[in-house]
Amino acid sequence: MKRLLLLPALLALGAHSAAEETKSKFIRFAEEEASDSLQTAVVTYESPQQVQVDLVGAVHIADKAYFDGLNTRFKTYDAVLYELVGPPMEERVEGIDYQAKNFVHADMNMKQFTKTQETKKESFLTLYLKAVQAQKSANAKKGLDSDTAGLVMLLKVFTAKDSSSGLKRMIAQEFDSVEDIMAGVEAGDGTVLVGERNRVALEVMDKQIAAGKRRLAIFYGAAHLADMEERLLKKGFKRTQTEWLKAWNLPHEE
Repeated sequence: MKRLLLLPALLALGAHSAAEETKSKFIRFAEEEASDSLQTAVVTYESPQQVQVDLVGAVHIADKAYFDGLNTRFKTYDAVLYELVGPPMEERVEGIDYQAKNFVHADMNMKQFTKTQETKKESFLTLYLKAVQAQKSANAKKGLDSDTAGLVMLLKVFTAKDSSSGLKRMIAQEFDSVEDIMAGVEAGDGTVLVGERNRVALEVMDKQIAAGKRRLAIFYGAAHLADMEERLLKKGFKRTQTEWLKAWNLPHEE
């Protein structure tokens, strides 16, 4: 009898574990034969009403080819929702054409951001402490304590033949842990920096869909997208495909 009672719990645990494994990854460091690369994902979701939403991971410093490719891709959407705390972007920055007619500001203004932080009692210090703890947890998964991790990083840079290339590769490898760190930072009731801004972005998305837009992109920092995916899935969207874009190309040293 006890075994029968345990069976539903074990099945539920198995289902939970499977769901955890299917979470998308939005940024990764890829080691390849000719060169390594830092890559961001474009993950596509579709609603029961056949509305398509692509989550497009952003890094703000990248190769020109990465930005050129995104500008070409963005022309194919009915609307591209972008992040920026403050007023809508008025100038072309970071290689992206934010003045394109289909670009839609989908973030808090500064007044909203500040007020929400005050309500949640969120400050730089509280975010810093959360980030430190999350970094420790991410290092623990790699079998490193925080001090050892920092030392390993420095040794990699100083022993590289090309220290500048080594530094860039090291930073790219660390980006690979960003989602684990953000998951730790967002634990509990979340933060204004990520969770609350994501809520605003999806409210803008809902308005764009209500206005008749059928194919949308949400162009946000990759650290935002795990939480956004969760919100989309709760709305009934299904993930349909993932494409990876090279943000940094890192040729091997000769």
